[in-house]
Amino acid sequence: MNKSKTKAVIVGRFCPVHIGHEKVIRSMIDNFGIDNCLVIIGSSNHLVSVLHFFSYTERRQFLSKIFPGLKLVGLPDYHDDAVWMTALDDILSVSGMNPKDVVFYGGSRQDIDFFYRFNRKVEIMNRFDGTTPEISATKVRDALIEKRPIDGLVNPLVIEEIKQCFSEKWEKFKKI
Repeated sequence: MNKSKTKAVIVGRFCPVHIGHEKVIRSMIDNFGIDNCLVIIGSSNHLVSVLHFFSYTERRQFLSKIFPGLKLVGLPDYHDDAVWMTALDDILSVSGMNPKDVVFYGGSRQDIDFFYRFNRKVEIMNRFDGTTPEISATKVRDALIEKRPIDGLVNPLVIEEIKQCFSEKWEKFKKI
């Protein structure tokens, strides 16, 4: 693989970004340099719900605080895999990336299975290799709901912002 041409991309909801995501993104940056990496924030058009608890703007803000200078872009939901892939390729192209020169990163096989189906280059950066806890954004949201600490699950740079965003919305959800 010619690393000078290859670009690294991760697509995720990052709802919220956690240390597993962070590990994968840091690996991309270490392997390709920050200028050759792109984070695509999925479900950017989704209404806030328990599953999609943080808005696109909030998720973007969390990622920017952890990774200043990293290119971030949103991708809405399409409910049709071929249409979604076309939209993704459009984003890559306008970002100056040739989709054929992109390697998609994920923290587990489940994260990148979709890209295998479309014959894309993939790299699994196992986020559960023993250096981080077994983590998911669902586990972070569950900890927030149950008022357990999220220290060690998310970067200390964004803990207070995540907790504040969550608590404001959670009060509204409880009234529904």
